[in-house]
Amino acid sequence: MVQETIIIQDIIANDFLTIFISSSLVLVFGGFYVGIYTAVKVGLLKKWAMLFAYIFWILTDYCLYLMGSLMHVNDFTGKALVMAAIGLLLLPHAVYHMQNRVHEENEH
Repeated sequence: MVQETIIIQDIIANDFLTIFISSSLVLVFGGFYVGIYTAVKVGLLKKWAMLFAYIFWILTDYCLYLMGSLMHVNDFTGKALVMAAIGLLLLPHAVYHMQNRVHEENEH
């Protein structure tokens, strides 16, 4: 019989502030990504501003990576963070696509 040993690494006290700030910036940068994406799609900003939306998405991903690495997340949690980053990228596209289809179907 093989017995598995689970090793849990503690978070270093000096990393707590960095983890806190990076997790907060995930929300801030993610909000800027979605906000700029939406503003471009509805015509409030010019199309070239979409570059800034994707820059904010990249910053969000970096903060997720930094937070996960400092917290010593396991494989499952790491995969969940990657899926969250992909979901954040694709969700505004899906919402806009659905909204656009509904608008086209219900035009007067």
